[in-house]
Amino acid sequence: MRIARRALSPVQRAHAERKIRGYIRGLAVFKRARRIALYLNFDGEPDLTPLANAAAEQRKELFVPMITRSTMTFALLAPRAALARNFFGILEPAPSRTIDPRNLDLVLTPLVAFDAHGTRLGVGRGYYDRCFSFLRHRQAWQKPKLVGVGYELQFVADSLEARDWDVPLWGAVTELGVRRFARSLRE
Repeated sequence: MRIARRALSPVQRAHAERKIRGYIRGLAVFKRARRIALYLNFDGEPDLTPLANAAAEQRKELFVPMITRSTMTFALLAPRAALARNFFGILEPAPSRTIDPRNLDLVLTPLVAFDAHGTRLGVGRGYYDRCFSFLRHRQAWQKPKLVGVGYELQFVADSLEARDWDVPLWGAVTELGVRRFARSLRE
């Protein structure tokens, strides 16, 4: 999936990213959200940074992941913030105000693959699953809403194997539209 994602031509990528960002802006949960986490793209992931302008105009606070070897936190992404690459080569802002993930309204998550049940396959280090493990213990979706973002080629028609530690997605967005998953978390 990562190879296929990287193989998209610049024209295909630009077209798909515009559609993805449009679908995200149209989500009711995006419109209502005040504190949004998004990722800074890496390894062929869809670029969401143009959403920062729309969010700033609507007085939304944007946060991005900051990772260490074992943990992930979310730091405020200030307008024109200086960014530097971390040990994985992913851009991050200089350490600034962080937020408890329970206080986020919406989290736009990168993914390698996803299925129709909201099972998300990431790069395999478990950062999102550990950070949002509290969601596995809830009886129904509250906040934050985890919305996977990827290209349609990352959708897997067969079910992905869900592990006990996996935190399922609330929804997913690709260039073909929005998918919503069950509101209740699987046991």
